[in-house]
Amino acid sequence: MTVTYPHLEEVAAGRPFEQIAVEFLPSQPTNRRGLTRLLLNPGVINDDADEFFAWGFCWLLAAALREATGWAYGLVERRREDGWEWTHVGVITPDGRFLDIRGHHDRDGLAATLTDAYGVPARIRIGTFADLRQATNMPEDTEPDWWLGTLGTPLLVDVVRYFAACLLSRYELAEVA
Repeated sequence: MTVTYPHLEEVAAGRPFEQIAVEFLPSQPTNRRGLTRLLLNPGVINDDADEFFAWGFCWLLAAALREATGWAYGLVERRREDGWEWTHVGVITPDGRFLDIRGHHDRDGLAATLTDAYGVPARIRIGTFADLRQATNMPEDTEPDWWLGTLGTPLLVDVVRYFAACLLSRYELAEVA
């Protein structure tokens, strides 16, 4: 099946997608730098892409990766006094690793790095959409394609889907999808 990005194709007008800049105006600021405006070059992992997909809107990329592959969500959680709190989400690849905007990670190694960074135990839990829905306090009747309606325009959906496709290709995971 060939995936197309009709809205990106229209805006790009024959140029490579990576050469165009698409503006995102998120509904809430990012968590690290508090950005409310980001320019994303589809498929280019630069500071704005990292800020968007690692510091506030990781669930968009995870949902697009899951849509493309059917893989389980990987919920990054840190230990709190009253239980585990989710902090980030990606997907779990067939080889058991964690995939997000920052790469294809060994889960145990990433959990150890995050434990050091957080100063409390961290883990990467394999989860379903129901687990993600519960972690993010979405209503129970939320559908798995909920994320499509959060972006506002079909162009932004194409951008997120293109980032997912680029990650799968970059880590040579597309053929197992």
